[in-house]
Amino acid sequence: MDSNSTKIYDVIILGAGISGLGSAYNLIRNKNSSFLILEKSEGVGGTWRENTYPGLCCDVPSHFYSFSFAMNPDWTKTFPEQYEILDYLENITDKLKIRPFIKFNSEVIESRYNEKENFWETFLSSGEIYKSRSLISGLGQLNKPKWPDIPGIKTFKGHSFHSAEWDHSYDLTNKRVAVIGNGPSAIGFIPKIADNVSKMTIFQRSPNWIVPKPDRLYNSVERFCLRYVPFYAKMYRFYFYFLQERNYLAFYQKHNFFTKFLEGAISAILTKFKLFQFEKVYTAGSLMLIDEQIKDEAFKEKLIPDYPIGCKRIIPTNDYFPALCKENVSLETSSIEKISDNKVCTKDGREHEVDVIIYGTGFDSNIFISPVKITGLGGKILDDAWKSGAEAYRGVMVPYFPNFFICYGPNTNTGHVSIIYMIESQILFIMKCLNYMKKNNLEFIDIKDDAMRAYNKKIQNKLSETVWAGSCGSWYKTEEGKIINNYPGYGIEYHWMMARPDYSDFNDNLKSNN
Repeated sequence: MDSNSTKIYDVIILGAGISGLGSAYNLIRNKNSSFLILEKSEGVGGTWRENTYPGLCCDVPSHFYSFSFAMNPDWTKTFPEQYEILDYLENITDKLKIRPFIKFNSEVIESRYNEKENFWETFLSSGEIYKSRSLISGLGQLNKPKWPDIPGIKTFKGHSFHSAEWDHSYDLTNKRVAVIGNGPSAIGFIPKIADNVSKMTIFQRSPNWIVPKPDRLYNSVERFCLRYVPFYAKMYRFYFYFLQERNYLAFYQKHNFFTKFLEGAISAILTKFKLFQFEKVYTAGSLMLIDEQIKDEAFKEKLIPDYPIGCKRIIPTNDYFPALCKENVSLETSSIEKISDNKVCTKDGREHEVDVIIYGTGFDSNIFISPVKITGLGGKILDDAWKSGAEAYRGVMVPYFPNFFICYGPNTNTGHVSIIYMIESQILFIMKCLNYMKKNNLEFIDIKDDAMRAYNKKIQNKLSETVWAGSCGSWYKTEEGKIINNYPGYGIEYHWMMARPDYSDFNDNLKSNN
């Protein structure tokens, strides 16, 4: 492994998570590209390595939450848990011969474009410097824990930790536990620890739409077919793709006749001609789950959101409501006023004495690259360019940052299909861009300002007609209300667009960006 300074790689990839591994595989297929992955930890996996809280699993079916070029016939259940996803990523790293290209324990602090030499310089915390003609960020979004702004949070005299930094050394047995936050992370770990604690108080700011999770173990016959029967695995994967893609019908306003007809037909079939709008089908499923698992009518009211389904992330789970019904679990809906000594004080005047606080408040999802500093032309810093809300051309390129490509960037998340499907579409676009440069003997390409503005104006207009633009607060958007996470369309729309770069939107003259 080359250590630094003299060699100039064709590509350096930041991070050995899903985006980094997918990019590496495609570069290996190209054969004539030199590249290196810089990974801060001792292993691959990214967020699936760093997060280890109890109950952590994926809400996308396992056979769709995997690469199309590395399908896994050995998934044990419909929805994979953290350890199984990490095993999958470790296995494909070896199977696809990616590991030799990874430099582990290499924390990147900055990547800076050298305008005189037309290459990127990437600086490590160790003092090493690596050079490359192009730079791919595979850092993703879900890597910085979000802490609530509560007075007295640092004065708590008990034990506390964030779910993203789970303290496995701390024994929760017979402890009085406060859980602040009730998003996907909290809803995952609460049922797993409820039986071990003496008392658990869950502080809920607003309820979530929760739907049944059709999870089950695969039997030996199914796994045999997935491994050995020709095309079975691909057909099964497509089945889940179709189910997931269909869900977008619940999230946007339908204007054309065909889409309205399709929505009505699917909704009618699913509900025996009782409902004809897909968001109502989704809502009915959630309310049926509450009716089935919660008997107290007053308690039900605390668990039904007052915003449209889909405005925030929809959470599939079967064991959260039963956990709330346990005798040692209570739900507190009054807002937290402060934390004092070993008490959580709410605005209704009550004080909740606890031994430990677990913050299940998710991630700062408006940060896409940080803490790595990215510096482009003229000393332009990416965080500064994004101070009013991150945006990128097709979610991948930003003006004044030549030969810099982002995986899982702004407006590339979805509320329905697998993010791996979206990342593969981004990687396809990036590989086409790299090949375009090589074919035309270009040292660099940049995206034009006009192309960037036109693209983002178009998607923001489309986003304004989605449920994500509703009045609820969510990790999909900034505090000002700009939606910077989700893509407004079907997954296949995004893939089709990314498979067809418009090279007229590119600029190969760094003195002009129009």
